[in-house]
Formats: sequence, structure tokens, C-alpha cells
Amino acid sequence: MHSSQTEPESSFVADSLASGMLMMLGLTLIQRALGFFRGIWFCRMMDDTSVGQWAMAFGFLILIAPVMMLGLSGAMPRFVERYRQAGQLPAFIKRVVWGVSIGGGLVFISMAIAPQAFGWLVFRSPSDNLLIAALAFAILTLFAFNFTLDLVSSLRQVRLNSIMQFIQGVGFTASSIVALAYGGGVVSLLVCFGGSTIVGMLPGLWVLREGWGGLPVGNVSFDSRSMWKSLIPYAIALWTINLLTNLFELADRYMILHYTAGGEAIAQAAVGQYHSGRLVPTLIGNVALMYAGILMPYLAADWEAGRQRESVNSLRRTLMIATIFFTAGAAITLMFAPWIFGTLLQGRYGEGLRLMPHAFVICIWGSLISLGQLHVWLNERGKWVGYALAVGIALNLVLNYLWLPSFGLHGAVWATVVSTGVVLVGVLGVMRRLDFPIDSQLVGVSILPLALFLPPWTSMIVSILIVVVMPEVRSGLVQICRDQLAGRRLGLAKSAA
Repeated sequence: MHSSQTEPESSFVADSLASGMLMMLGLTLIQRALGFFRGIWFCRMMDDTSVGQWAMAFGFLILIAPVMMLGLSGAMPRFVERYRQAGQLPAFIKRVVWGVSIGGGLVFISMAIAPQAFGWLVFRSPSDNLLIAALAFAILTLFAFNFTLDLVSSLRQVRLNSIMQFIQGVGFTASSIVALAYGGGVVSLLVCFGGSTIVGMLPGLWVLREGWGGLPVGNVSFDSRSMWKSLIPYAIALWTINLLTNLFELADRYMILHYTAGGEAIAQAAVGQYHSGRLVPTLIGNVALMYAGILMPYLAADWEAGRQRESVNSLRRTLMIATIFFTAGAAITLMFAPWIFGTLLQGRYGEGLRLMPHAFVICIWGSLISLGQLHVWLNERGKWVGYALAVGIALNLVLNYLWLPSFGLHGAVWATVVSTGVVLVGVLGVMRRLDFPIDSQLVGVSILPLALFLPPWTSMIVSILIVVVMPEVRSGLVQICRDQLAGRRLGLAKSAA
């Protein structure tokens, strides 16, 4: 879709992927370090029952926010460039805002009508209305923040995206530390989360307000019918995938919460132990999700321009290099895990320590799923990923139901390892069907995380050997270094000009 424009493209100049990623990675490292410290602080200042409550509250936030968006916000990275080039971006965004407002309104009305039902679902505690009110506040702020962040990412403002998330993360860390130091609990943490989310959204709103008037304006009237015809199938597929992905992510914790014998306190404590073992592994998943969100608009731009081969090659390098680095980082973490749990966590989370290798495998494979499905979305075949996730959820629930009573937390975690592996195989199969090259090198790298069940030094050596023996991985690393250097030189040249 193209039309003549009355103005040149004068606002929202896209960041280069190389320079944007350099800043994102720098801020992400700082933010994840703060996130790790925050997680340690939560575990030190609260008992495992309260930690379990927080884990379920935060998990529900991550689950419900994309549901409220109806898939429309997440679809923007795929369509914004199309309507921007046509000079019709404001009309497109206006209709998306109306759509997500309907989804958000339905959820808040449901929470207002049936707060006890939400309390039982999230906490197995239906009587705490204050906790549900704090959760609703956090949901509202995350709803607005995610929409702003998706729009910023769609415009390829990578550095602004990173700054917004950095401010939100730092603000939440600082405020939560103070809240817990003065005797606060889960309610205080939810209020701190909502407040820091509002602050983190402000830079994005300011940049959008300043640049909106400079968008190009097309001479062709906006065709709403054509827009919805293209957007709705994509959004429905994306909404379904987000729901299935988050249900898959949380299935084991909901099974632990609702099927652990002994009452809500014991069940919440079990979730708290599992949460402690996921403190570091979850950081890997968060980095992958952030990178996938930033990478998608660049892949889509290549795809729309007819450069499908470049898009495929870029994603393939990303999958291989990310797996190796994530596995090596996990091996290093496992070397220091006994000290982390014995000293920093005061020896109160022994089950979490024993489950950490499993959690790393789950999160690394989950990262590959998040990144790999970008190729499926570019081909607008997202429903196939949905089928794989649906099978994974069903398998996870069945295995948890069978293994949790007999093996406890270990049964629940092994159920998630197996089901995550099944989903990864399904996604790789879909990618291959869509002409993505799945060969022995990519398969070998994909199973590399299983080495984390071996001693940590062995896992590290295996990761290094793969870099040595696989020329594609070495060339990919060299290409990334060249891209970063080229991006830096380009930035210096622009500054000099």
C-alpha cells in the first residue's frame, strides 16, 4: 500500500539496529543486574509464602496485559511501517486505541464484579480485597505502558524503548527496596510497580507527542475496511499465541498452587521456592523477549522490501549465538549458585537451588521459541505456533497432574522441561515448513542447554567447543562485531555532520 505524500518523513527517524542494540544491551545488563538484586532482596525480606504470592501476582500481570490488548498492540510492529509509508499512521493508531480500550474495559469490569474469583485464581485466597485492588492498579499501569512501548518499538526507536524499560526497572527496584525495608508486603510491591511503570512511560509519551505532527500525510483516504481485514486475522493469531505462551509459562505454578496439599500457605511457599530457583534463569527469558520485540520491526522492514533472505540469515545467526551465550552464562551462574543460595538467600531456599539447572533449560528453550516464531509471524502463519503451544500446555498439565503428587516440585519442573522441549520441536518444524533452514548445526545448538545437567565446567567447555567447530557461529560473531563498529562510526559521522 503506497500513496504520494505531502510531507517528507521528518519525524521518528529509525535507530540503526547495531547502534540501538548496543545501547539496549548496555542498559539491559544494568537493569537485569538490578532485577537480580531486587529478586534477592524480595527473598531475603519476605518468607517463601509471601514470595510465592508475589510470584503469582507478577505472573498474572504478565498473563493478563496482552490478553487485554486483544493482540492489536502487539501487531503494530508488523503494520506500522506499512501505514507510515502510506502517510496514514495516525488513522491506523486511532483505530488500534479504540480496539485495545474495549479489551481493557472488559477485564476491569470483570475484576470489579467478581474480585473474589480473581483472588482465588491468582492467590488461592479469595478474601483479600486490598490485594486484588493493588493488582488491578498494577494491571492498569502495565496496560498503558505496554501500548506505549509497542508503538515506540514499531517506530524503531530502539534507544527510547530501552530508556523506558530502564527507568521502569530502576524505579521499581528503588521503591520496592524502601517499601520492604519499612515493613511493606505484596500490596506495597504492586503499588510500587504501578508507580514506577507510570514514570517509565513518560519519556515515550513525550517523544510521541513531539514527533506526531511531523509524520508524513498521504493523499489517499484511509480504508478502514482493508485495515481491519489485514489486521484482525493477524491480531487474533497473535492474541491466541500470547495467551497460549503465557498460559504455558505459568501452567506449572498454577498447578503447584492449586494441587499442592496442605492449604494455601503451603502451596504459596512451594511456589516461592520454585520462584527462587528461577531468579537468574528468568533474566534470560526477559532478555530474549526484549530482543525479539526490538528485532521484529527490522525483520519486517527487510521482509516488506523483498529481502527475505537477509531476514532469515539474521534470525538464524541470532538463534545460534543466543543459545550459546545463554548456555555459557547459565553454566557460570551454576558455579556460583551454592554461594548465592547459601549466603545471599541465607540457606532458606534449598529446593530452589536444586531446581536451578532445570529452570535454565526451560528458560533457554523458551527463548528459542520466542525468537524462532518471529519467522512464522513474518509469514503470517502464527496459528501453527499456537498448535504447538496448545499441545505443550496440555502435556504440561497432564504431566503435572501425574507427577506433582508423587515427586513434588521436581515432578512439576520435569513436566515443564519435557513440555517445553516438545513445543520447541514443534516451532522448529513449522519454521522448516516455511523454508527456514533447519540443519544439523542448528539442531545441535538447540539441544546444547541439556549440557547444564552436567557439571558447570563441562557445560562451559561444550559451549566453547561449539564456537570453535561451527564456522557459521564464528562468522556470525564477527558480523555482529562489524555491525556494532559500523553503527558506532555512523553515529560519529552524524554527530560530526
